[in-house]
Formats: sequence, C-alpha cells, structure tokens
Amino acid sequence: MKRTPLSPMSAKRRAEVAAAGNPRPFSTLVNRAAPLGRAAGLDRKPTLRVTKPADTGPDAATMQVVVGRDQGCCVRCGRYVLGGERGRDWSVQHRRARQGRDARPDTNQSPNLILLCGSATTLCHGWVESYRTAARDGGWAIRQSENPALMPVDHYQYGRVWLTADGQWTRQAPAVAS
Repeated sequence: MKRTPLSPMSAKRRAEVAAAGNPRPFSTLVNRAAPLGRAAGLDRKPTLRVTKPADTGPDAATMQVVVGRDQGCCVRCGRYVLGGERGRDWSVQHRRARQGRDARPDTNQSPNLILLCGSATTLCHGWVESYRTAARDGGWAIRQSENPALMPVDHYQYGRVWLTADGQWTRQAPAVAS
C-alpha cells in the first residue's frame, strides 16, 4: 500500500479553523481540554507543587555503625570503597529489599545493611541485583519473609557470620525463640 504525504492545510481551511476558536490553526487536531490562564477564569497559571521524596534510607548513626563494622570495604569482594562517591562507587545494600515506604523497623538497621562496591547496576552491587539466587546463597540478599538478624552473610573479612543489631557480627547462629 502506497502512502501519500499529508498535504498542508489550505489557507481557506486555516481561516475556518481559526474562526472556530483554534488559536493556532496549523492543524485540524483540536485540544478539547479547558484552556489554562485567564480564559479559564484564573488570574495566573496554576503552580505545580514539587515535593522532595521522603528519605527512606538509614540515618547517619546507623551508617557509621555499618561503615565501621565493614571497615569501609565491600562485603563481597573486599575492595576499599570510602574514597569514592556514594551511589556510584559504593552503596549500602539492603539485604532484604525495601518495598516502597517499608514500615518494618529492621529495614534500616545494621543486620539488614551491608556495604557493596558499585551502584545497583555496576560492580558487586550490580551483581547482587542481577543474580539474586546466587546472592541469596551468600546472604547478600534475602527474601522478604526472612529476618535479616537470623540470616548469615558471607563477609569478605570475617567469613560466614551473622550481623547483630549492635553493629557487630558473630560466628554463632542466634537462638530462635519458639
């Protein structure tokens, strides 16, 4: 099927469209929405309210605890990360991923947080995000139904350990209350 190019609007048609109220008669497409500004009964253009997204990350004190526990190094590969820019060269991984505005109290606590090199798409953090099953085997990612304090992590410096709420680590599995 051969397509023919659209012909430009004739001067006569342009005049008809302009007389019908189209302020820019270069197209027959008409916006049926109510006009903005004085024609809509407003004294000024409506303003858009842009709000800053809520900070859902850990607080500064928790970050200090995590950085101290991991000694400023990537938990997975051991690379020293603090010389770079957070979010690009290194990042804080939530082992149990946040879900929107996660209200669980342990989401931003030290057992759920580890340092990783890279961003969510590069280096170790990118690997953890891309290979979730293998990352779960290492404890760098856990399922939503799991408690971070009860799940061990393969730490580059300490081996297989459990991360504690006081910002430390232990080689002994925590006792589970029945």
